Amino acid sequence: MAIVEAPFKIKGTIDDINFFMNNEINRARKKAESAMTSEKYWKEPNYHGVRMQGKQMGLCSKTSKIFRLITHAFNSNAKDGSYAGRANALFLNIAKEDHKNVRGSRLVTEGIKTKYGRELLLGFESNKLRPLSLVLPSKKWERNDNSFTIPKCLLETDINWPEEATHVTFNLAIANWNIETNQFTTNYGAPQFFSKTDTKQEITLTVAPPKEEDLHLTFVFIGFSKQLGSRHIPLHRKNNTATLIGYRYFPLQSDESPAAPDETPTENLAPPFSFA
Repeated sequence: MAIVEAPFKIKGTIDDINFFMNNEINRARKKAESAMTSEKYWKEPNYHGVRMQGKQMGLCSKTSKIFRLITHAFNSNAKDGSYAGRANALFLNIAKEDHKNVRGSRLVTEGIKTKYGRELLLGFESNKLRPLSLVLPSKKWERNDNSFTIPKCLLETDINWPEEATHVTFNLAIANWNIETNQFTTNYGAPQFFSKTDTKQEITLTVAPPKEEDLHLTFVFIGFSKQLGSRHIPLHRKNNTATLIGYRYFPLQSDESPAAPDETPTENLAPPFSFA
């Protein structure tokens, strides 16, 4: 580092020399060489861990993209800004359970074969601002095979309502996902629609699972809307909930899937959410 002695001050860069002021002293120093170059990144062993982590994240983000499409009809109505990043992190953690391959080549398809890897799926929220535990704080809900039940539900008090909401829509979906081929089939149930002022309800959601038997994932959706005259306006997706509440991994099971119960008939008005 050098000191500039001149009747004027110099600031900025000339060629590879930086001029700057420090404690009222005009100084000059050679511009430092970049610590990182493309050649260093790809060739030096010090960056091997970083390269492998980047490769691993790339593999997991492709799986995450398919996962986010599985229940797009739910997620498009219930998610927050961190949804995609949290999904990527979920599958990065599942891939870490692959102990057959080295870092950078670990596969979600291997990690999902472990019980711990599959358990990581449970409770994944599309919208972390409104998790299922917040929306249904009483924890009265039950899941049995292909159904989701809230017995003796007092709608006004058993549900955590957004301030503007006057109505709520419930729905259930079961998807089959072949992670090896990234093919999936999703079956949506018949949505049920209630007013905040309705009397005590026995809420039962059912859906027939897909015929394919790879990895079945069960999701529940709770969406809120407000009534304006004869119209029902869905609230912004930040107010709604979509949660992965169950799975069934068929490669480790020899028992046949139980038949789905009949769908619960409903005479409610059509909800304002579309699940087509």
